[in-house]
Amino acid sequence: MEVNLANLIQVALATIALTGLALSLGRPRLHAAAALMAMTAALMVFNLLEEAAGFREVWLVTPAFRLLFPPLFYLLVRSLIFAGPALRPADMLHGLPFLAGLTLTGSQLDLVEHGARMSLLAYAGASAWLVHRFHKALPERRSDAARVRLNLLYAMITVFVVNGGFDSLRIDGRWLHGDWPWLASTEAYVVQLSISLAMAAALVGLAVRRESLFEGLAPGSLGGEAPPPEQLALQPPSQAIPAPDHTVFARIERVLREEALYSEPRLTRAELATAVQLPDRQVSQAIRQATGRNFNDYINALRLEDVCAMLEEAAAGQSNGSVLDIAYTAGFSSKSVFNAVFKRETGQTPTHWLAARRSVLSGASSAD
Repeated sequence: MEVNLANLIQVALATIALTGLALSLGRPRLHAAAALMAMTAALMVFNLLEEAAGFREVWLVTPAFRLLFPPLFYLLVRSLIFAGPALRPADMLHGLPFLAGLTLTGSQLDLVEHGARMSLLAYAGASAWLVHRFHKALPERRSDAARVRLNLLYAMITVFVVNGGFDSLRIDGRWLHGDWPWLASTEAYVVQLSISLAMAAALVGLAVRRESLFEGLAPGSLGGEAPPPEQLALQPPSQAIPAPDHTVFARIERVLREEALYSEPRLTRAELATAVQLPDRQVSQAIRQATGRNFNDYINALRLEDVCAMLEEAAAGQSNGSVLDIAYTAGFSSKSVFNAVFKRETGQTPTHWLAARRSVLSGASSAD
């Protein structure tokens, strides 16, 4: 049994995958990550058997795995967006092409390879569209929209597509091998495996870290335990929703101010709707009509109003505390978001605004 550098990387990749499997298996929301890691480990085992132990002559299995990784990657992306279990019984349907591919690798390998390329493009596109719809809907649903954005997933999707495309050229692009023999070399295989190794580690880290930072969109607010991507958008106006009047927004604002709900860093629209005992969508419509802002911007405006009041007291020497401490007290959970909102709303940085107020108050005191 001959072992080379590629085989050593396969062992390392299988080890990382099994570690990720152990870390995520007991967490329902990470079951998509667990499935992805399990299949990665299985692929590495079959790769070793085919390349170092002659299993290829018995049953060529590994090409079919290329039909399985794109849907598993998509399901992982979905699990990072929605709360609740990552996998549902209906998701088993995504594995049917893989099962079909296992029966075709011996007689219809070209068909399996073509299906793998189409699967890569289709599921990568679906993943990117899901993240886009999530980001579009997020400001209407959460007051900490900037904190839970999944911009890193765009990079992960890009790397996934590039790595899959490179693997496709390396394996399927036989017409290129004559002009570019490096594609068919062991070195190219090592590069592709190394990228897969880095991606496996990053995906496990992202999944575990994201679960601790972001609990996912509440299933109840989207009308299902694990809604499909199309439900991320605002519900169509054809649905019967009570038309808001001036008393609805007054009720919302009164509860927000009296209970200081805006100071809760992770306040969601669903939580506000529960507090004011109104339908979620009616709350959104009332805020939009009365202020012209989405939920996230409206809550941040209330926080900024509170910040300015506390900074006014600080400028007058009536209170102590740093600008950032004041921002956190008002409900901001990110320095960068606070600075961006403050500059957008006032035209000044918090430090310059505070200095200007101190100068004005000092001048007024001297005049007296």
